[in-house]
Amino acid sequence: MENAVEALKIGFAVFVFVMALSLIMNLFTQARITADAVLHSSDITDTIEIDDYNSIRVSNTNDNGYRIVGLETVIPTLYRYYKENYTVIFRTASGYMELYESDTDLWNPGGTPGAKGYKNRYYSADGDSRICSFDQNEEQTRHEPWTANQEYNKQFLDTFLAGGKFYYPSYTEAEAESAHAYYDFGDGFIKKYKGTKFLETLGEYSYGVNTDSLSDQNSSLLQNRKKRVIIYTEL
Repeated sequence: MENAVEALKIGFAVFVFVMALSLIMNLFTQARITADAVLHSSDITDTIEIDDYNSIRVSNTNDNGYRIVGLETVIPTLYRYYKENYTVIFRTASGYMELYESDTDLWNPGGTPGAKGYKNRYYSADGDSRICSFDQNEEQTRHEPWTANQEYNKQFLDTFLAGGKFYYPSYTEAEAESAHAYYDFGDGFIKKYKGTKFLETLGEYSYGVNTDSLSDQNSSLLQNRKKRVIIYTEL
């Protein structure tokens, strides 16, 4: 009887050891996958150079810098764009994908002369407030309500992905409803694109700022700055 009890104890201990070992191996595997993904995203030797930011095209036919991915890759990428300050752009086979419409006060509705005008980088019509990208600098420029800090940005992404209303952080929910100070993302991005595959293209683009008041040295540095861009094209 005692031998049987000891055997059970040993068997249970072995079982626990195997389970713990399996868990550790799984964690190491996930860590390796994550590290590979980060390396893949940051390795500029696998990227394409985008010369004209206003007319980005997926034109290369080789496999360097491309991979087919699903939401399990897209979602973590979105949650890092604000902190790591890169651009994420979504496209369809025929053009830019409309993710939502911006509702800030900087748009020039219908091209009305004299109105506050914010020019969309991707759509040619004045006042076209359709959004196809995630870019911290652009969102701050057009005064989006989630750009004050990373916590607000996470709340915005949570709502964009899962669906529902994102209320302006400076309002209570009741005030936001009354003032229509919210973005309604409907059923959310995840439900709409569940099971969808995307072609992931990595690249970078050059950008600068108004350097009239800067020294020649600073002007040269700013004009040569580059920013990483990740393009997801729906397949």
